[in-house]
Amino acid sequence: MALQTARTPLESYGTSTHGSLLLLLLGLGWMLPSRAQAADTGLGLTTPWLQHTSRDQSWPQPELTVIIPRAWRGTEKKACPPGRKAQVVDEKLVFYEEWELEACVDGALLAAQMDRVNLIPFTYQHLHIFKRKLDKFYPQGYPESLIQHLRYFFLSVTPEDIYKWNVTSLETVKSLLEVSKGHKMDAQVAALIARYVVRGGQLDKATLETLATLHPTYLCRLSPEQLGSMSLNVVWVTRPQDLDACSPQQIAVLYPKARIVFKNMTGSEYFENIKPYLGGAPMEDLRALSQQNINMDLATFKKLQTEAVLPLTIAEVQKLLGPNLVGLKAEKGNSLVQDWISRQSQDDLDSLGLGLHGGIPNGYLVLDFNVREALSGGPHLLGPGPVLIVTSNLLLAFILS
Repeated sequence: MALQTARTPLESYGTSTHGSLLLLLLGLGWMLPSRAQAADTGLGLTTPWLQHTSRDQSWPQPELTVIIPRAWRGTEKKACPPGRKAQVVDEKLVFYEEWELEACVDGALLAAQMDRVNLIPFTYQHLHIFKRKLDKFYPQGYPESLIQHLRYFFLSVTPEDIYKWNVTSLETVKSLLEVSKGHKMDAQVAALIARYVVRGGQLDKATLETLATLHPTYLCRLSPEQLGSMSLNVVWVTRPQDLDACSPQQIAVLYPKARIVFKNMTGSEYFENIKPYLGGAPMEDLRALSQQNINMDLATFKKLQTEAVLPLTIAEVQKLLGPNLVGLKAEKGNSLVQDWISRQSQDDLDSLGLGLHGGIPNGYLVLDFNVREALSGGPHLLGPGPVLIVTSNLLLAFILS
């Protein structure tokens, strides 16, 4: 353990204050290094007493408060000593003090010789200093000419760093993905993929296979076409939170993969695993789930595809939600819930005893032209609302006639 001091000659401790402090330190068993040693190492007072007490916990350890005079607080930037300025990245730098690396190595040299940085066993602290140098040299983000040579230096960067990059080379992406294996770099990988695909970069099958072995926080950055090319392995490593930012189109691509992966599961086990992907489930699969007593929560229900929910009957939704059906009233403002209610008979809704309103009144007909127009290729001129108005007017005219 060491205490940093200013390099003041011993003779200057002639005042009573300095003399008292010196006597106190000597009385505690602290030793002063020689002036030459202090100048050579940059270290001040050493403390064998404290080293002894750290080894022997039975020794009484009084709480010490050391007041360091202002003259000892030397925090000014040190200049590089003569002859120590680094002209090449080599093994000699391993033996530099940290302040020497700060003073004697510049960002331009590191950028030009990044390949050599990766070949030398620098400590994490050394690499931290190098990164600070590079960040200062490239305040707007690393150029791709440097990114291509980062290799294991990639382990030192943050997602915030990566979001400043412009990555256009698939080979660069592949090399950095290889480096990230076995390390907790999910956020960095997601940022790397985002920076690559945002400029139209395409991922080949081999890269997608590599991505499928990592925690896929990057999934929602990929296009539906790219997701479709990924192997089923991606489902095994995907966590629910990895899908939070995915669009319905992306979930629709991932759902069939998940259905295949979990096909041998049944009951609640199957439901819990498939639940994050149900936003891509078709009507037929929802009907099948309604027969399995799964008690779907409202949050999952609201993420289902509208076209898959609207054809479901009241009995099917009741079985699908189980006791969670009572929550439909609180969600009546949700567009999916509202659209489904508008397709149901009001009498049937009343039978649920939930106070749901907005269904089809008794005696009204809904003429759905969607099927006919879909077959003919014509436009959808009338929705459910106008159809109800037209139907009621026809009925009124028939009665009056």
